[in-house]
Amino acid sequence: MSIATAIARGSNHPIVPGGCVLVRDREIIGDGRSVLCDSKVEIDCITYAIATCAKRGTPTTGAVIYSTRYPFAASVFQAHLMGIRRFVVAAHEWEAYYKDEFRRAARLARELSIEIIPLFADKDQRFVENPHELDHYDPKDKTDIDND
Repeated sequence: MSIATAIARGSNHPIVPGGCVLVRDREIIGDGRSVLCDSKVEIDCITYAIATCAKRGTPTTGAVIYSTRYPFAASVFQAHLMGIRRFVVAAHEWEAYYKDEFRRAARLARELSIEIIPLFADKDQRFVENPHELDHYDPKDKTDIDND
């Protein structure tokens, strides 16, 4: 995800820059960034990355998409056609302008059996440490426990 975040910094989209990498067998096979053309046509980063793979002739069956942006419905369908079954998306608030489009994409992904997994950058503070006090029977150092 850190590579997708670095690619997003190279995006020319003024409002919502995005970056994406396609990974298969722990190898990056494609990358893309969000583009806003002079004609106000928006190309999202996932469509760009899938097009990069298609242009190179790289097979994408079984690949995983890591993206800083939630996919559009067209990107979900392109991923389905290319044999991609999993998106890992950086978790953040949805932009109000795109909320309906993201809902359509989620509905389409559910119909096509494609996973969209949120990846949280920070740990959940509810589970960082144990709120219960340890008594003298609870070992603090677990290396001396016998594993019979």
